[in-house]
Amino acid sequence: MISVKFNGSLAESSVRFLLAFSLSLVTASFPQESYAVEDTFAAGVKQFGAKSYVPAAVNFKKAVTANPKNDSARYYYALSLHYGKDLPGAKKAYAELIRLYPDSNGANYARAALSTLDPALLKTLPPSRRPPAQYAVAPVASATPSGSGIQSYNQMPSESNGRSSSYDTLPDDCRIYYKLHNGCFEIDALVNGRPMKMYFDTGAEGCAFGRDHLTEVGITPPTGKPTGMAVGVGDGGEQATWEMPVDLKVGPIERRNFPIHIQKAMGVHPLLGQTFFQDFTYTIDNGAQSIHFVRKRKNTGSAYADPSKDPNAVPFTRMGKELLVKAEVNGKPTTFFFDTGASVVTLTQAQCRALGLTIPEDAQISTVQGIAGSSRARVFNVRTLRVGGLVKNDFEVWVPDSEMAGVGLLGQPFYNNYQYTIDYDRGYIHFLRR
Repeated sequence: MISVKFNGSLAESSVRFLLAFSLSLVTASFPQESYAVEDTFAAGVKQFGAKSYVPAAVNFKKAVTANPKNDSARYYYALSLHYGKDLPGAKKAYAELIRLYPDSNGANYARAALSTLDPALLKTLPPSRRPPAQYAVAPVASATPSGSGIQSYNQMPSESNGRSSSYDTLPDDCRIYYKLHNGCFEIDALVNGRPMKMYFDTGAEGCAFGRDHLTEVGITPPTGKPTGMAVGVGDGGEQATWEMPVDLKVGPIERRNFPIHIQKAMGVHPLLGQTFFQDFTYTIDNGAQSIHFVRKRKNTGSAYADPSKDPNAVPFTRMGKELLVKAEVNGKPTTFFFDTGASVVTLTQAQCRALGLTIPEDAQISTVQGIAGSSRARVFNVRTLRVGGLVKNDFEVWVPDSEMAGVGLLGQPFYNNYQYTIDYDRGYIHFLRR
């Protein structure tokens, strides 16, 4: 239990965890060719985490000048202008990134930001030309962990990371059971043969651990200089990360020499993200508390009927490996990440402004927990929330104080009374009311 303040009075409230690892996740590999570039970029990241957006923008601009192809620095520059309230400058910087490098990961994040900041401008910009994810199959010896496995800048597209190996065990069909823990799907896993609890999280592009998770089960975490930075919910700012290969097993699914990401500490269970289950279609049955995995087969087509005839089939697009769905809040359009790792539904502050939502003065105050620690959040109800044919009235949303990327999380409370299947072949989530 934790004491939280509601409208000036103290009350006891269970912490409801918000796992927002990949919603606002940016993992940035440090440039190796220039210490000066690294210094300005790292200084900008530190200032951004401290919410000093104006000096952060200056340093990110210097990093862009030194390396114009650094889409990570370009995105952070635009985001710093955005959070620093320079909206015209932010729009220009987002648009420039999309025009110059339309297929980059940074451009994908810029599109997400503009989808709420200026949808009309976004329509004039080039779409991504990146093809659907192709998963390389390679023996362990050649599967060197050079990429992040999570959305990663300054590298090859992240789809090549977290690759399948010929030494992996990928059954054609299996069912894994979970327990609800703080509103999230808790599953049993083995990491290098050691048992560990993890959260199944469609909103995480890769698998994230804290150093404390590894040391508790006798696994030595990596040392030396961090290889990246992760940004998520919480007031702790950017988190340094290290990459490490492990053998990771969940039920009969096992991936060998599989890249995971480690930060100093996490206030929640490790996250089992999409690089682990990328070779499967899966159905989540909230009634049976199970996840049914079916291995994908090439050139077999979709197993589903025409989704246009199904009122509960919700289309999605991909941003990296994350699923982005269109929605309406009080009748106005917006977008969300579909995130089974979120135990609440969140809106960002930028979304609230774009939707014309005023946070009530008497909104409840509570706490959310993410990879960057805890953050205060204001909790209130919106009149309606619609995603495809699914509608919830007088529905609770959370707005964290910590700044996030421009897209909120569509978490468990919106669809916890449905069974649903992710149809990657046609780009739909099929819901079935239980």
